[in-house]
Amino acid sequence: MVFEIYITRKIKAKREFVFDWWTDLSPDDAKLVKPLKNRKIISKTAKEVVLQDEEMMYFRKMKFEVRVTLERPERWSAQYVGKAASARSEYLLRPEENGTTTLFYHSVIEPKDFLTNLFSPIVRHFVKRVFSGEMDIFNSTLEAEYQRKTAT
Repeated sequence: MVFEIYITRKIKAKREFVFDWWTDLSPDDAKLVKPLKNRKIISKTAKEVVLQDEEMMYFRKMKFEVRVTLERPERWSAQYVGKAASARSEYLLRPEENGTTTLFYHSVIEPKDFLTNLFSPIVRHFVKRVFSGEMDIFNSTLEAEYQRKTAT
């Protein structure tokens, strides 16, 4: 059973900063959010980042090979492939007149194993809550860094 997640957030920073911050993927990202236990960068170019993420979700450890495609200045997508699930997440940034940015997030998730499929209606709400919480942590960190940068 495939399910989708939609999240929209207003971010108090200019689009260029938001894009650069969100797409500057690094092993340190695992320090910000609990489900992400480890991130390893495999390769990184101006148009693509390939990484390996290890997460603790569904009360299980899961590994994903992730391919992030960058379309500067306003969108990027991430393709996740793992044993328990695969997903495609898309991020779109829209600058607002007041110097803020709206982030539109859409993810299509496909559980692969029996247990995950069995509980997918329950899992969908859990996953959305986890992703939404992670996004709030990332965005508050981003806004704090933006404030420090623009204050100097």
